[in-house]
Amino acid sequence: MIEHAEGRALVEGVHLHYVEAGPEDGPAVLLLHGFPSFWMSFLPQFEALSAHHRVVAVDALGANTSDRPDSLEPYRLENMAAQIDALARQRFGDRTFTFVGHDWGAGLAWAYAQAYPERLDAVIAISAPPPNQILHLIQTNEEQRYRSRYMYAMRRGSTHRHMTENGSHAVWKEGYEILRPLPHYTAELDEAIRQALAVPGAVDAGINWYRANVPDPDAMTDDDFWPARDARVTVPALLIWGNDDQTFVPEFIDQLGDYVDDLEVLRMDDTRHWVTLQRPEETNRAIADFVARHAGD
Repeated sequence: MIEHAEGRALVEGVHLHYVEAGPEDGPAVLLLHGFPSFWMSFLPQFEALSAHHRVVAVDALGANTSDRPDSLEPYRLENMAAQIDALARQRFGDRTFTFVGHDWGAGLAWAYAQAYPERLDAVIAISAPPPNQILHLIQTNEEQRYRSRYMYAMRRGSTHRHMTENGSHAVWKEGYEILRPLPHYTAELDEAIRQALAVPGAVDAGINWYRANVPDPDAMTDDDFWPARDARVTVPALLIWGNDDQTFVPEFIDQLGDYVDDLEVLRMDDTRHWVTLQRPEETNRAIADFVARHAGD
């Protein structure tokens, strides 16, 4: 692993663990993982980008060694966005940056871009739509509601027990199975992910992201859509999508124009949900190119 610094930042009353590397004067990039994971799901991007960029990779609230509050309130999108904004100001000062997120990290990146456009050069979302689009799809699209049933099943009962017992071994074993045959997915990285998911309470804290932000479809109101049901992304945006990803209905991409003003889409064939680890070189190039075109915008 490349030489890097790390720390725990106190932001909005919670501590978030982060690592950082790269030249101080390089374009600023913040990387935020999804569920179930931690910052090293962006390890190939962290290492590649830090040659010319100032890169900060964050353990989201609840993950790895970041705080895991019992209350759901800190996990609400608006509060996690405020935490990331405070962390970015600590690490980058008042400089604008590119927010790169995967899965839940992509959802937060989209929402942050909607609420804090003045803070960003651009946003890059991998494997997920904006949260206000997700909730709309769950409300209105029967196929998406079916695909999203895991978001509710894992909160309690047998699915929750399966995911959280024995150091969340099943989450690690089953969730990362597709990556283990790949030559660049090392045993060392796989073991680091296993250890991060086995931190007591980490997986259940990740489930809190869903508990706090994805209400029952029949109980959703406008108040559940943050920053708003019709909020738009006005900064340059790139969606990176694996065409074999089954998490969201593919038509969401055709409807993204309802939520994003300036959108580019990169589709990767023969690629599923773990784009950053399954196709690292292509992902690295796409991110570096997009940052280069928009840094300082």
